[in-house]
Amino acid sequence: MKRKLFILICLLLASCNLPGEQTTSAPQAWFDMPLPDTVFYPPNPCSLITHGASAGGISTFEVSLNGAIASTSPASNSKGKLSTLNTNCPPLVPGKNIIEVRVQDNAGLWSDSAQTIVYLLEADSAIETPPPPSTETPASTLTAVPTLTKTPVPTSTATLTPTPLPTGGVTIERVSTNLVYLGDDTCGIKEVTILARATAPKGIKVVVLFYRFDSADASSEFRNTGMKSIGGDLYEVTLNPTLLMDGAIPFEMATLQYQVVIQQSDGDTSLRTKVNADIAVQACGRVTASCSSYSDERTCIANGCNWVSIPGIVPSFACRRP
Repeated sequence: MKRKLFILICLLLASCNLPGEQTTSAPQAWFDMPLPDTVFYPPNPCSLITHGASAGGISTFEVSLNGAIASTSPASNSKGKLSTLNTNCPPLVPGKNIIEVRVQDNAGLWSDSAQTIVYLLEADSAIETPPPPSTETPASTLTAVPTLTKTPVPTSTATLTPTPLPTGGVTIERVSTNLVYLGDDTCGIKEVTILARATAPKGIKVVVLFYRFDSADASSEFRNTGMKSIGGDLYEVTLNPTLLMDGAIPFEMATLQYQVVIQQSDGDTSLRTKVNADIAVQACGRVTASCSSYSDERTCIANGCNWVSIPGIVPSFACRRP
């Protein structure tokens, strides 16, 4: 009887995931462009740049428009942890367009869908293209015909050279530190300020910083935050990794990767920096998980977090740091 009971306990333990046991992580997908709420004007093309990440490599990108699959493309780099799809958007419809992307890794697992919403103006709302200039010489450029001359002589027409429009651009002017600490206050600087210079010929609607943390074990998905104008063509933003991680320390060392993107007044987002990777993030304290990652009360409290009630019509709870 004792032998049967021992075997039964072993089977039950084998069927459970013990605390700290690693599970296969699903791949991730996210957009670089177009930015949410971008407005396109016919026939302005819509460019799509999206990324997929998985420890086992990405095999396939699937792009959908308004709930229908628009294209399926093989990954350009199926063996790397990070793969990029750079192509045109599916043909947009007038009004609101929901573009979604998901990726499949080499093990056959699909990511959750990443989503961005863009708008295409109606054809009659778009800026009309002016008609080509007439090849006939305007009458106003002809001189009066002298009485004694039978054939009128046209005046010479000066050739005007159009002034090229400024192209605009965005550059990283300064970062306040190349080493920032995550966790305790005892190690050193915990904030980094990024300063950018941005100009755009069509006017600037918003300047956005995209960022993520890339460690030896994994990379987070790109997040974004608006940059504040500080006068002239300068914009800045300050990042505090400890606050961004909700007090957790998920790695010993990581690289803060970031890119600045201008959205012009007409929705164009072609003005952007490269993805920079010149800021190191060093842990200050032991590696810990975020309180928000715990989904049950017992595990939440066991890890020194607080199980709190979230106000609302339907009672709900969440794990929060003290």
